[in-house]
Amino acid sequence: MSAQDIAAQTMGEPINPWMMETGSFWIWGVLLALALVWTVKDKRLPLFGLVLIAATSGFWQEFFGDWGAYVAWNPAFARLPFWGEMAYTTPVKPLFIPFSWGWWFAISIPLLTSLVMWLKRKFPTRSVRVLAMLTAFPLFLAYQIYVEGSSVANGWWTYDSVVGPALESENGSLPLIFPLLIGIWAGWFVGILADRDSDGLMSHEKRAGVASKPTGWRREWTRLWSMIAVFQISFFVVNIGPAMIGRALFGGPSLLVP
Repeated sequence: MSAQDIAAQTMGEPINPWMMETGSFWIWGVLLALALVWTVKDKRLPLFGLVLIAATSGFWQEFFGDWGAYVAWNPAFARLPFWGEMAYTTPVKPLFIPFSWGWWFAISIPLLTSLVMWLKRKFPTRSVRVLAMLTAFPLFLAYQIYVEGSSVANGWWTYDSVVGPALESENGSLPLIFPLLIGIWAGWFVGILADRDSDGLMSHEKRAGVASKPTGWRREWTRLWSMIAVFQISFFVVNIGPAMIGRALFGGPSLLVP
């Protein structure tokens, strides 16, 4: 019996799968349309547009991180047409993942960034990086724990093996190490997005040479590729790499995530 057959028997039919499938496509499309309108109007990519594209482009990391975390997706979901089984990835690769990555980060990260920038104005002597860790980290962590727990309960995915401390329920176990890692990443990432210079530029934009470029599409392209680079590199280093290395060094075999 294949890993996908075992997963189907283990999880059964997912509850309300349209929330992740149809919902992700529509939310992502609306955000893209809004980003295009904002960009044309202001001749400048909005932060949520930058994050939308950066996160969507980084979706490929999901399946490697899932392998490291022993995450098995429900086989009932529609699959990506161009990516089947592959070593060091989870077997089932849902079609909605690029879109769900895009819309979730495009909504959550800019909102948290706005919150931290507001707090910085209220408490100007405080470090913006510290404010981000004190706010974005716990908020993102709490939501991740909620989403992970409800998703396991809905049969959208499951953890075949538990790594470290976990929350136990009748629907499965939720390892806490992975929400903790992404919460730490979110706190750090929001900190660098909220830390602007007098011209409103972020540190990675300054290093990419955005300040030397005149207003226009070349400047916005530099802002975009620098956001993609910092998003993908930081996310892989903090979330994906540790999970893969941890399983490769200390993990055992898995029926659902070979």
